[in-house]
Amino acid sequence: MSKSIPARMTFTGMTALGQFVRSLIDLSRALRHRGEIRHLAEFDDRMLKDIGLTRSDVSCALSEPLLRNPSWVLVRSAERHSRGERPDRSVKPVRPVVPIVTQVKRCA
Repeated sequence: MSKSIPARMTFTGMTALGQFVRSLIDLSRALRHRGEIRHLAEFDDRMLKDIGLTRSDVSCALSEPLLRNPSWVLVRSAERHSRGERPDRSVKPVRPVVPIVTQVKRCA
């Protein structure tokens, strides 16, 4: 037996309602995270450095559009800073090879 038309419309309506509810949840999460990032903006530079961020990272996150979750900007920034600040200790530094000049030839 096939589904009746009202049953299909209800399912479609439920899907649209589910997407709307998910959008509202995402918006409320983005607004909550934006408030937490505003709290981070009150930290001094030393405290931000301790958690792997800079003042410009926080201001870039707050400049994101209102509907986008700004916390992902901070996550990417912290990862980028941690990769840049941690030197690879497993590789020994290589001394540059420079030829030593022992005799100077003079032009006549």
